[in-house]
Amino acid sequence: MTTNRAWDKHPATYRHREIQIIANWIANGMSGSVVGLPGIGKSNFLGFLCHRPEIIQSLLSTNQIKIGLIPIDLNNLPDDSIATFYRVILRAFYESQEHFEQTLQTTIDTIYQENKAFRDPFLVQSALRDLLIHFHKQQIRTVFVFDRFEDFGQTITPQMANALRGLRDSFKDTLFYVMGMRQEVTYLSDPTILGELYEILDTNICWVWPMNDEDANLLIRQETHLHSTQPSITDIEMFLALSGGFPSLLKTICSWWKVNGDRYPEQQWLEILLDDHAVIYRLEEIILGLNQEELLTLMEMDKIYGRKQSTNPLSKSEQVLNRLTEKGICTFNNNEWCTASALLSAHIANVRGQGKGRIWLDAQTEEIYQGNNLIQSLTPLEREVLHFLLRYPRIRHTKTDLIIGAWPQDMRTEGVTDDSLYQVIGGLRKKIEPIPTRPSYLVNWRGQPEGGYQLFPEGKPS
Repeated sequence: MTTNRAWDKHPATYRHREIQIIANWIANGMSGSVVGLPGIGKSNFLGFLCHRPEIIQSLLSTNQIKIGLIPIDLNNLPDDSIATFYRVILRAFYESQEHFEQTLQTTIDTIYQENKAFRDPFLVQSALRDLLIHFHKQQIRTVFVFDRFEDFGQTITPQMANALRGLRDSFKDTLFYVMGMRQEVTYLSDPTILGELYEILDTNICWVWPMNDEDANLLIRQETHLHSTQPSITDIEMFLALSGGFPSLLKTICSWWKVNGDRYPEQQWLEILLDDHAVIYRLEEIILGLNQEELLTLMEMDKIYGRKQSTNPLSKSEQVLNRLTEKGICTFNNNEWCTASALLSAHIANVRGQGKGRIWLDAQTEEIYQGNNLIQSLTPLEREVLHFLLRYPRIRHTKTDLIIGAWPQDMRTEGVTDDSLYQVIGGLRKKIEPIPTRPSYLVNWRGQPEGGYQLFPEGKPS
């Protein structure tokens, strides 16, 4: 969590839409996940959320509700012991104590200092529960705010997941979680390890959108205030149209403008910026946050938009476009879909063909398609494996389970070697993956005594 920023320079209306969603969660006693694509400013939003708690407080319906926002960094645990896990949470309280009244500050300081060196998990857990009891008695709604939870989710132990769920269950009226993530929880390497904690992450989702014009203008002023000249109104309009409000793009455009703004007319900016390595890097980051189905839909949007919304159930493309709108990538205006950022739209046109779309089975013909294209030249075993995985998508299949589910009985009787399995998987990847060496559909997982594979029909974001 970022701490060394001048958060007071941000207006109270900063990220108002997202702040209002979190305020509603707290008012209604709910937890959830805050999800944002790369470059959209999710971490900055969570930093503002934690360092300006009075903003949330002002949005609650009554002053009787008191809140405490605790930013917790679980990605730098010194070790994976449960005692260290509890101590890190205690330290987070200690580092956030300035936001509470003096008596509570003293309590936080005392409990942390007395327990920060203990390695007995029972003692440290008891200390944390004592602290939460103090907050509970004062009816302070405590919110644990975790940024980059997906990183921690790759290494979390069942004991830690159960500990978080157990704390939440013990203090249901006063303890809530806000989990910052780049992707939905379903894309964690093994979401089942979260147990019942999964429900907290999956039930309520706040997607961080690109900045609105007011917040984007603030960022432009911050990025250009030391420059000899200030951008004109027309310049700023170009910044907004090109970036679509993505902070990472907006900062890069501002940096480019300070060096090159006077050298080129505005009508040439798009073409020039599309050759800028810093801009391309940030555009690729955004694209890597999309799954293959979303990417293909964006690439084919010119075939989709312009249609009038019908009263019939949404087509698959429209469902995906609505999901992209929820993520802040697309907008629907004047009966047309369009990409929020002109730079992103142009870049996607340049990389046309990278998105392959969802893999799906035609129930009538039993043929397998990827997007609108029939997957051809599958060997009998490749077809059986893909059929099996499509019947049971996203599930972690061990190598043995996959062989039992997809290999003919006579071949299983003779024995199936790992090399035979790898050959089939490799053949499939050559036919379905955009980049076979970096699979997004047919993904490995490692476990004991054996690992295996899982299929994401829509193509897992990188």
